[in-house]
Amino acid sequence: MMLQKDIFAVIPEKKRIWVVSPPAGDVIRLRFLHKKIATEFKVGDVIVYLGNIMGAGPDTVKTIDEALIFRRALISIPGVSQNDVIYLRGQQEEMFHRLMQIQFANNPLDVYEWMLKHGLRKVLISYGIDPEEGKRILPQGVVAMSRWTTALRKAQQEHDGHIDYMAELKHAAYTSDNDLLIVHFGINHDVSLHLQGDAFWWGGHLPFVRPYPYMGFNRIIRHFPVQEKGGILNVPYYTTLAGSGGFDGPIFCVLFDESHQQCLVLDA
Repeated sequence: MMLQKDIFAVIPEKKRIWVVSPPAGDVIRLRFLHKKIATEFKVGDVIVYLGNIMGAGPDTVKTIDEALIFRRALISIPGVSQNDVIYLRGQQEEMFHRLMQIQFANNPLDVYEWMLKHGLRKVLISYGIDPEEGKRILPQGVVAMSRWTTALRKAQQEHDGHIDYMAELKHAAYTSDNDLLIVHFGINHDVSLHLQGDAFWWGGHLPFVRPYPYMGFNRIIRHFPVQEKGGILNVPYYTTLAGSGGFDGPIFCVLFDESHQQCLVLDA
C-alpha cells in the first residue's frame, strides 16, 4: 500500500502493538496507565495513541507533557526508536489545528462557539487563554483574528515540544502486512484511505454498520467516547476502545501480540 508517509504511520510486521485510548486532558489517569505499560513494554514494541491527548479534562498542557516525557523515557532504551511511538490526530487536535486557521472559516464565530462546546474551552484555559476573548475578537475581522491566532501559537510555543507534537500527528497507522488499521474514530468504507478526510475524526461507518473488511484490513482499531464506565468492544473486523477520558472516567490500553491477537488490557 503506497500512501503519504507524512500523515500515515506504517508499523512493521511481527511487532507487539500497544493502543492507548484518548486521555483527553486527564494527566493523572495517563500517568497511572504509563506506569502499568512500563512494566510490560519490551524492546521491539510499538505504542499508538488514538488521539485526543488534549481535551475536556483537567489539564491539557500537563497531559501532553506526560505523553512526551513517556516517549523520551521509552526511546532512551537501547533498541527503541522514535518511530516506535505514534501519536494520531484526534478530534481535539484537529479542532486546535483548525482554530489556527479560523480566519478562513465561512462563519468564524459560529465555528469557534461549536469548538468551545466540544472540548476546546478547557484546552484554551490550560494554555492560559481566555476562551471569551475569542468571542470578542473574531467578529472584528481577518486582521484581528490573525493576531489572535498568532498569540495562540506563542502560548503553545512556551511549552517545550508542543509545537513538534502537533506537527508529528498522524491521520492513521497500519501494519505493513495490511492486517491492522488504527484510526482515531471513524472510517468511510466507500472511499480509499487517503480520501477519508474528516471521517477519521467526525464520521465514517460505526462497527455495526459495515461488518466486512475495509481495503483488505482484517481489523480496524478505533476509539469511541462514552461518559460511562466504558470498556473494550470486539465485533467482526473492529475493536473499539470505549473510554471516558476527560470525563473523570477510565482510559484503556490494549496490547496486540506479534500475530495481532489481543492479549492484554490495562486501564486507569
